[in-house]
Amino acid sequence: MSVSATSPNLSAPFQIEAGLIVFTRDGHAQFGWRDLATGLFHSEADGNAILDAVAAIEFDSDITH
Repeated sequence: MSVSATSPNLSAPFQIEAGLIVFTRDGHAQFGWRDLATGLFHSEADGNAILDAVAAIEFDSDITH
């Protein structure tokens, strides 16, 4: 799912993929995103690949951070 987003630094809206909550094999969950080219999930906190991801669900909020 892609959503429209706006930025105070850009003059036009742009499309982004919805954020994800990624679940790992050891039961942890973290916010992340999926690289559409490689299919790998990445942590939103540091950008590193989440290699032990087992599932993800979309997270869409009307509040930006």
